[in-house]
Amino acid sequence: MASYFNGLTLIVFTLILGSSGAYLVAREIAPFNFSFVPRSEIFERLTNEPAPVPPSTFGTNVALEICDQTMTRLSFYLAPTARMSAVANSCIETARTSVSQMPSHSYGYYIEALARFALGEADMAVAALERSQAVGPNEQWLAERRVGVAETHYAALEAYAGTGHLADLALLAQSRRGIRSIAARYVANPEFRERVTAVVETLPDEIQQRFVAVVRAEARTMGAGA
Repeated sequence: MASYFNGLTLIVFTLILGSSGAYLVAREIAPFNFSFVPRSEIFERLTNEPAPVPPSTFGTNVALEICDQTMTRLSFYLAPTARMSAVANSCIETARTSVSQMPSHSYGYYIEALARFALGEADMAVAALERSQAVGPNEQWLAERRVGVAETHYAALEAYAGTGHLADLALLAQSRRGIRSIAARYVANPEFRERVTAVVETLPDEIQQRFVAVVRAEARTMGAGA
């Protein structure tokens, strides 16, 4: 009887593990299933439901990237207000789920900021942007995106303009990739140029010289003087 009970317990335990494994696999592939459709269909799905967030960091980034790509397309801003708002709210839910699972996941806060700005919720957007910078100050790829959004909504930044935003600019000014990411804006926007110059002047001489050289090279590539 004991051996029968032990065998039955083993079978039940195996079934539970199998079910749990299948459930985790289903959660992991959910964002990929969500994104493997035409762009227009992704937009439509986001008007009705958020992109699913799996347990892994990689899968979570896939879910957030769905929102990132959707909300940075011109078609998003040209959509009727109700549909644009529905997508933004779905993306806020995805973002909030991601940071509830990983409180230091800066990409999640960035996606929330992007969605909040789209909804006209500037104060909440800046708070999310600030949180993204605070927990991910050295993530250059994300700093590039934060700078782009912050500059688009510069009038709404208030105190963040002199703290997190300047920190992101300083980070970008110290690498060739970072400089290239802001070069076009530097050439075209005098106010931005003034902000970046003030930041660069606080950095070591060799970084300042590299910054000038890279910006001039990028400006020549774009057909402008610097």
